[in-house]
Amino acid sequence: MGKLIKIDGEYANWIKDLSLRFKQSQIKAAIRVNSEMLRFYFNLGADIVNKKAESRWGDGFFANLSRDLQNELPGVKGFSETNLRYSKYFYLLYNQTLTIHPQVGDEFGVFKIPWGHHKYIIDKCKKDTDKALFYVRKTLENNW
Repeated sequence: MGKLIKIDGEYANWIKDLSLRFKQSQIKAAIRVNSEMLRFYFNLGADIVNKKAESRWGDGFFANLSRDLQNELPGVKGFSETNLRYSKYFYLLYNQTLTIHPQVGDEFGVFKIPWGHHKYIIDKCKKDTDKALFYVRKTLENNW
């Protein structure tokens, strides 16, 4: 064991401050990772739509894509058939808004809320972008 440090108020406050700063850094890192993953899912959805992948590669497209990505990236989560379909819906829901005004994604917070929240919003607002953006804003405002 190391030497014991005489703990005084300043030292104890410093430890608390370091702990808080560390936790804040972890949260910021998680938010950045989430944002990048959302951008990936958006672009994946764009690829699926723009390549007309379902009609081009047939009925089993999502099953094949899921299997092939899991084989190519073993141990990486997020490539289930369901998740791949949600990537397509995510793109379709927000593409007009984000393609015309790319900075709007950040303005409305599209890339700031978790993927699971987006899946829920997609289920409720599949073709209503304004309604979806309302829920994105409310999610951010209320820390849902």
